[in-house]
Amino acid sequence: MIQDEIKHCFRCGSEKIVKRGKMLNTKKTTWKQRFFCKNCGFKFVERKQHLCDDYAPPEFVYQSKEPVSVDWVNYDKAQLNEKPMLFDILNTVLDLFSFEQINNNGRPLFNPKDTLFGMLVKIYNKNSARRTISDLKLLNQLGYVEKVPSFSTLMAHFNKTDFKPILEKMIELTALPLKEVENDFAADSTGFSTSQFGRWFDEKWGEEKEKRIYQKAHVMTGVLTNVVTSCIVTKQEGKGTGDTTQYKPLLHKTTINFKVKEVSADLAYSSRENLEATLKAGALPYIPFKSNVTGGGNGIVWRKMWLYAKDNPQEFYKHYHKRSNVETTFFMIKQKFSSFLMTRNYDANVNEILCKVIAHNICCLISAYYELNLEKAFQTKAQETVKIQILL
Repeated sequence: MIQDEIKHCFRCGSEKIVKRGKMLNTKKTTWKQRFFCKNCGFKFVERKQHLCDDYAPPEFVYQSKEPVSVDWVNYDKAQLNEKPMLFDILNTVLDLFSFEQINNNGRPLFNPKDTLFGMLVKIYNKNSARRTISDLKLLNQLGYVEKVPSFSTLMAHFNKTDFKPILEKMIELTALPLKEVENDFAADSTGFSTSQFGRWFDEKWGEEKEKRIYQKAHVMTGVLTNVVTSCIVTKQEGKGTGDTTQYKPLLHKTTINFKVKEVSADLAYSSRENLEATLKAGALPYIPFKSNVTGGGNGIVWRKMWLYAKDNPQEFYKHYHKRSNVETTFFMIKQKFSSFLMTRNYDANVNEILCKVIAHNICCLISAYYELNLEKAFQTKAQETVKIQILL
């Protein structure tokens, strides 16, 4: 309630003062009455602070989700038929590529299709390269592989940097059939541990410590089927390895093939640039704000989303908590294909992580084929796609 004792101007003492509305603080929890002196033009505010009586931001109350029923009949079908269907889909995806050797000097390259097929079979079965050869011999009899490579050739091709763009394209192709059902997406990053250890001297405790080195996978995933639409692998630390810097490339790759309506991410992605990039892509960003954010500055999108999160926390966090599905995606990949990398150097680590994501995407396609009754999930539209030319 406005105080009545302020009747004189603080500067000239005139009684010709008028009220000019309230002045709310940045959090809209308190306010002061503004005044204007007609005699000297002095603008001042009431010195006593009041609780805002016409604004009370609602409190967020966590509401647990109802348990989702599982279609066990179709789930069993997907699991029982996963391996033969995976070989068929993998063979179809590799048929979309046309490999050509441009360097005629030295020994001819081993068939890249057979090598990529063997690499993905190794990752799917979580076997060593030697044990994978026996599986490839059986697949050779079934017509999936023309020539079985040696185990040393298979491991040597994990080190090829030329395979990285091919594997990234395969992630895109294996996610493409689900573009009709995926509209909401979530972004996050996770680490895959290696066999190497890093050492440093801890100044606080005055001793040398060591920690296992890991490689970082930044992904954007659909919240319905957990399919990975884009993936970028970086080192664990250094320039360009932060979550915020990788958000826009992940979003851009996803918007090429998917109609993005919502994107949810955690506090690590909270920045004006990321919010504006999401809105520019035609989607709404559900990224929470840090406790010290005031909603000020020149960012219009930043201000509107901050006000929306503050005034409607229940609705905002309902959309934001869809990002929990990206944690489910990480669990699915690591539980099924291991969180430990069997290769040693960085280039091989990158290709191994990308192979894990491809195998995961194909498994998501098979689950969607049975559980969501999507016929197109079994296809990759090879008939409508021109073969991708790859020069090696």
